[in-house]
Amino acid sequence: MSFLSPSLAKFIASLGYKAIACGNDTTLSVPLAVDAGLGQLGRFGALITPEFGPRVRLCKVITDLPLVPTDPIDFGVTEFCDICQKCAEYCPAQAILYGKRTHKSRIASTNPGLLKWPLDGEKCLRFWYMNGAKTEKGMYHIDCYQCINVCPFNKIPGIGHDLVRWFVRKKIGAIDRLLLLGDDIFYHPLHETGLHKKSEYR
Repeated sequence: MSFLSPSLAKFIASLGYKAIACGNDTTLSVPLAVDAGLGQLGRFGALITPEFGPRVRLCKVITDLPLVPTDPIDFGVTEFCDICQKCAEYCPAQAILYGKRTHKSRIASTNPGLLKWPLDGEKCLRFWYMNGAKTEKGMYHIDCYQCINVCPFNKIPGIGHDLVRWFVRKKIGAIDRLLLLGDDIFYHPLHETGLHKKSEYR
């Protein structure tokens, strides 16, 4: 992210246009990515793409370069996330909303007004620090990624998983529930390891 965004901005600037490289700052990356058609918003607040699922890191360049806009896409993520609650169940901080989407904010730092599953970012970040490790330079390496690990869209490409994604695009609730059952059967042992253990408090 710290390499790609400035490199692209420098290239655009060399063409004579304004270009501002951004990482996690300046604007919200996920809404821009959704509007640009890169993927859809998942229950845990991250972008889910058709190619890589939730395994993406977003950066951006704000520019006045004339571009052809792309449209948002829909490949069944919202309907699937509506049924699936694995990220919420396995979240150690219990920062992910169960149940249906809402227009309401959960905490002061959550924007109201958009129908979504608002994340409790403060709980999430507190757990990151609690789960972190101190580096040799005295800094804290913070992370978690439980939600990404257990997400059914986090699967490698292949005939079986490609077929599952095809069914998800059809948005048939009964099929989605059957696919979730299959995910439980084939991936439950992995999810129940120490790394991916289901949260014991809700």
